[in-house]
Amino acid sequence: MRIIALQLNNDIRGLDEREAYIESLIAKIDNPGIIVLPELSQPSYIGNIEIWQYADIGGKRTSDWAIRMARKYGTAICAGYLEAKDDNLFNAYLIADGNRVFGKVYKSEGESFICKRGDFPNIIEAPFGNVAVGICYDSRRKHIYDSISDKLISLILFPHGSPTDPKKQNEEQATTNLICGSYSTAFSVPVVYCNSVGAMGNMMGKTGAMMQKAGFALCGNTKIYGTSNHLEMPIPEAVGADVDLVPNQRVGDIHFYGQDIVKGNALFRQLILKPDIKAGMRYYEKNKHKVFM
Repeated sequence: MRIIALQLNNDIRGLDEREAYIESLIAKIDNPGIIVLPELSQPSYIGNIEIWQYADIGGKRTSDWAIRMARKYGTAICAGYLEAKDDNLFNAYLIADGNRVFGKVYKSEGESFICKRGDFPNIIEAPFGNVAVGICYDSRRKHIYDSISDKLISLILFPHGSPTDPKKQNEEQATTNLICGSYSTAFSVPVVYCNSVGAMGNMMGKTGAMMQKAGFALCGNTKIYGTSNHLEMPIPEAVGADVDLVPNQRVGDIHFYGQDIVKGNALFRQLILKPDIKAGMRYYEKNKHKVFM
């Protein structure tokens, strides 16, 4: 199976504009078996409630677009969007071919000021096997590992809209290699890390303010792990590989530090991140109704 991950420009805004932009990239790819897009590929990654204007009721717009693109270009489409459903907002990701949507997942530990959090499933059943999806921060957390560790898996997707420090990309790449390499080895399947590039923009909360002050941006580093059959691509946005998608049981263990695959800074998590998340959840519950007015 040919997998193409598209590293999108996060600075392009507007659903119509982004749909046209993404299609312009897909049209330049020969024989795309599966197109993998980043987290929130349709609205772009926006770390504040500006993203609410792009909420997709029941995921219908994204579903219709993905099916249409898949049918037109003979591929499967993996796309991220903000879903409005049951008076809540979810950071969502779906997989579709030219006939139907195979399934969708929600980000469990989503942006607390913006969307609903919870313990959501991580597997989409597709004709080419079970696809495990860990959206951005979820890929670092033990929840996804626990939810897929006893399942047959053919492919793992880690779609990101992940801002990092441009001055520390060697460290960031090492962290990504650790996460994706650990999953590829433990499950003996390809792992696709797909991130956007561009400005981070305004991000709500204390953590967001710290990231803005440090000059964080979306720095890409898109890569396909677990294969040596990498392909030359006609456009710089594309990363491609030919892979064998075979259902596999987990063959190894992954070590976690509590709930995190990366040891990180325990004091930061306890003193800044946790209170920030709680404040975000309170804000979300108080203000989410504005989307449905």
